[in-house]
Amino acid sequence: MLRGMSSAHEIDPPASPGTASPGGWLVGVALGLLTLFLAASALSFWPYTVDDAFISLRYAQNLVEHGELVWNLGERVEGISNPLWTLWGALGLVVHAPVVLWLKGSGLLAGLALVPLTYWLGRRVGLGRAAGLGAAAIVATNASLALWSVAGLETASFALLLTLFALRMEHELRARARGGSALPVSAALFFLCWASRPEAPAYGLYIVVRRFLAGERPPLGRADLVWVLVAGLPIAAYEVFGLAYFGGLLPATHTAKLGGGSSFFGGKFARFLGTRFLFGQGPLFAALWIAGFVGVVTGLRRIPAVAWTMSVAGLVFIAYAFTDWMPRFRFFVPPLPFLALACAFGVERLAGLLTRQHRVAVPVALALLIGGAAFDQGTRGYDRSHNIEIAVDPRGAWPLHVASRARAAWEPGRQEIDALMVLQETPEAEAVACPDIGFIGALARNPIWDIRGLVTPKAAAFLPVEESAPEFEEARRAMLDDMFAMNPAFILVPTRPQGMAPVARRFAAALRQDPRTQAGYDEIPGMLPMRVVWRRRDLVRPTAEERRARIEEGFARFPSYRTDMAESVQR
Repeated sequence: MLRGMSSAHEIDPPASPGTASPGGWLVGVALGLLTLFLAASALSFWPYTVDDAFISLRYAQNLVEHGELVWNLGERVEGISNPLWTLWGALGLVVHAPVVLWLKGSGLLAGLALVPLTYWLGRRVGLGRAAGLGAAAIVATNASLALWSVAGLETASFALLLTLFALRMEHELRARARGGSALPVSAALFFLCWASRPEAPAYGLYIVVRRFLAGERPPLGRADLVWVLVAGLPIAAYEVFGLAYFGGLLPATHTAKLGGGSSFFGGKFARFLGTRFLFGQGPLFAALWIAGFVGVVTGLRRIPAVAWTMSVAGLVFIAYAFTDWMPRFRFFVPPLPFLALACAFGVERLAGLLTRQHRVAVPVALALLIGGAAFDQGTRGYDRSHNIEIAVDPRGAWPLHVASRARAAWEPGRQEIDALMVLQETPEAEAVACPDIGFIGALARNPIWDIRGLVTPKAAAFLPVEESAPEFEEARRAMLDDMFAMNPAFILVPTRPQGMAPVARRFAAALRQDPRTQAGYDEIPGMLPMRVVWRRRDLVRPTAEERRARIEEGFARFPSYRTDMAESVQR
């Protein structure tokens, strides 16, 4: 089967992206219109900037200002899962760019580039022109890609690197099959993918299937060794650095978010997120993907490896990363171009089963399905447990409001309220224990102890431990000892009904039982929305002048940071 899936038409497709043809200008116009559609859709989400983007920015700030790739100075904990994106943010700080816009704009450009690249990759591996445009349209009309292109994280750039890697790999293999050679640029691109996200190794499935398990290819030789060295040497150096600097090969987020990966396929995320992605965005959206899947099954031996291996790799990671803290299906974005290609190949396969007379109706039906799916995604919401409405609520007739949404103030949600409280109530040297650490960490710059465990290994070790487990008490004691060692001025525990709630309840119960809390802290109800707040009794509140200076200094770090609250408190 692998041999058939990697069939020769991948190397020598009927037409290549650069081949001139009478209808080439129509393809260019269509791709341009699709790209403009994605740009408008993304701008309708422009006010959304995810809290986690500011985690990367704080690491970038400490790297640029202090030479330490850390969250709290002096504490080497890898609390980021996007090192390359963090370095990109550091570059923005070095060149004095408005760094929040730098990240949002970079993500937007990466997302837009995926539209033509999906078409070119499809044509490279033998997809017809109409089906190639269909794949590009699936990408361009996807609301998840639109949101995450402007959210400030690496999601769209990682998808772009994966697509560039696959496109270049196909080019190099095609050149070799014709007796030529090509520089192993794909190896360097694979390293960049590896440095972008921890799940990048899963996409190595494509390399194994496409090159090393395809019997009709030339035998392994010097060019393969060069490729492995070009990719392997920087990957090895990267991993050695991570082990030496942070003391581990996996980031702390692996334990904090996934419990160390001990519940593979076992969580709510694995069981339901795929179903919600498929059926929760309207019947036409589901019909589009079901039609593609049926076509893939009927023509399985003819689906190119790049379409199914990259899709499988992404879906396996989705099943592995079973808790989703973020709205609109973030983890579906990196494999989206390949899922779209597989869907387009499936539809093309179904069209091939029809008579020539009926086949002409397929492009019309595909366009109607994609258009209907785009409408469904645009008008439907996602997950109301998330607190930032713009990311989850229905957009309605969003094309009529793109200009106003693009100019609107940002909506960071409740996290900005937390950050403003910290700026007003604490000196910069005072530690704070809290969740949702991005805005607080980057704006206030206080030492932060994260009760979610992203930058606190002791908390991360406590999260997956069941209350009935023998080691529960020891893990809880070690976690609280670690927190109280920082002597936090405030302890903020979430109360909202979202993924962290069960652990938050256990955390709050542990605090109330601990004698150190009873002796040194007051519980203050109603101080912050969706928070239980403990304030240290001996904390001296800053003067009005000190509070004003703290607020001005915090927001001055990000001159491009635009929210109603930020502008009002600085007036």
